[in-house]
Amino acid sequence: MQPRKRNLRSFNTGACIQSIILLGFIILLLWLDITKQLSLYINPKFIILTQLSYLLLVPMLVIQIIDTLLPTSYEQYCHKHSGIGKYTPFFLILFLAFAVPENTLNANLVSSKGLNSQSSAITHSIKDLPRPLAPVFSQMDTIKVTNLNYTEAMCEINNFPNEYAGKKITMTGFVFQIPGATNNQTSLVRYVVMCCTADSLPYGVMCEGIETQKYPDGTWLSIEGIIQMVTYDGKDAASIKITSLQKIEAPKDPYVYPYN
Repeated sequence: MQPRKRNLRSFNTGACIQSIILLGFIILLLWLDITKQLSLYINPKFIILTQLSYLLLVPMLVIQIIDTLLPTSYEQYCHKHSGIGKYTPFFLILFLAFAVPENTLNANLVSSKGLNSQSSAITHSIKDLPRPLAPVFSQMDTIKVTNLNYTEAMCEINNFPNEYAGKKITMTGFVFQIPGATNNQTSLVRYVVMCCTADSLPYGVMCEGIETQKYPDGTWLSIEGIIQMVTYDGKDAASIKITSLQKIEAPKDPYVYPYN
């Protein structure tokens, strides 16, 4: 006696749900790429990998769509239908990604991440650090801090302030009021992103001078000043004596990246 065959169903529910999830992630990554928002989450040098990832998802989507149209047995249908709840986290992630507006790291997180600013006495290990821009900075009358050299500039000024005392400097950043600082002291800070924003660190330098106390944390300023040596928390530290400043809008790409 031949065993009775189970009826076949022409619609694969599990494959259909997986197709929707894959399509959602492709649209999300494509949207972030087209709107130039990927740099708000990862280092730009990794953007090409993200672009490749959503391109690789396309053939996976095609396979899932084909699988959706293939007939499935009753047992397969029951198994896939009973596991629909396991896809909930993926839909939740997609919902939050599209519903929550993009935000950048702000001054509120500086204290929790730890400001890489004031430095202690130079140690032997610091002296042995590579300093690719030191010869260039030493020849400049005015050090222009840019997105490209920001990390190196902050390390040079904070670790070797005696070598740059008296030099002029121009830079931009957001205000962060230093705990325990005087009324005319503040820090100008930017986030340095190594791989992604999760591992970002705030780098900055102490500033002193005109009207700094009237700007709340998170205010973006463009300043000109002179590098000087000061005593902070009982130790020698670098500071910029501000000679002029201008309030500016936050840049479209607020993060900077390691020089190397």
